[in-house]
Amino acid sequence: MSLLSWNCRGLGNRRTVRALVKVINKQDPNIVFLIETKSDLDWMLKVRDWCKYKNGFIVPSRGSSGGLALFWKKEIRLDIQTYSHSHIDAWVDGEDGIGWWHLTGFYGEPYTSKRGESWQTLKHLHGTSSLPWLIIGDFNEITSVAEKEGGSNRTRQQMKYFVDTINFCGLKEVRFTGPLFTWLYLKEDGSQIRERLDRALATVEWFHLFPMAKLVHLTSSVSDHSPLFLQFYAKPRKQKMGRVFRFESMWLKDPRCEAIVENAWDDGLLGGSDDVLNKCLES
Repeated sequence: MSLLSWNCRGLGNRRTVRALVKVINKQDPNIVFLIETKSDLDWMLKVRDWCKYKNGFIVPSRGSSGGLALFWKKEIRLDIQTYSHSHIDAWVDGEDGIGWWHLTGFYGEPYTSKRGESWQTLKHLHGTSSLPWLIIGDFNEITSVAEKEGGSNRTRQQMKYFVDTINFCGLKEVRFTGPLFTWLYLKEDGSQIRERLDRALATVEWFHLFPMAKLVHLTSSVSDHSPLFLQFYAKPRKQKMGRVFRFESMWLKDPRCEAIVENAWDDGLLGGSDDVLNKCLES
């Protein structure tokens, strides 16, 4: 199973839609979470069809801002729980009989003065389910000064609120590969501001289900945010041990031993040595 999350910064133009279709065709995610679609319901239903997904849940934009969408393949069992203009919350039935888990596609408040509302939303969602939980999206915040380059300094208190929320919810970072920064802003003077605003966080229980989960920061030329591609890699099942053959020296004292081995070899020859051993054990 795999998931693509992307703040696409508007899907109203065909160029961005083509870029979305291209990354979906290449990565083939089972679930897609889109942020800042800046599009209404009718247009997003067309986008879903162009991306060749049968199922979808759409939160239309408010005018020319916001907008969320969640698409998933027909073979995926997914139940929407709650939604707002900042999140889509769902339960997903995992593959290979691993059971249901909790997915939240998240978009943090872009305005600093309202960022506290985002953390209250996460704390509320934390209490709605005991299922293994994954949150992915654009949080519009960083956890440390190392996640920012250029521009004015972020206040430590502002970052602390985010870190405190992560700890309150019992979340940990999903390790990633690719560029550190997921958002780029080019200023008029040619200088850049780069930050890690997009990420995936999960509970310990979710990591138990998907211990080999791999997050990749992709690149895109049509948005100032990087798409995130998450591959789940479920925990491999333990292989059931077959019958183990052990030779006992006491068998040599049994007068039937030689005849049993000869007959087993004659009967099981076409099936190979495993068949010969099984016939010996059955005699």
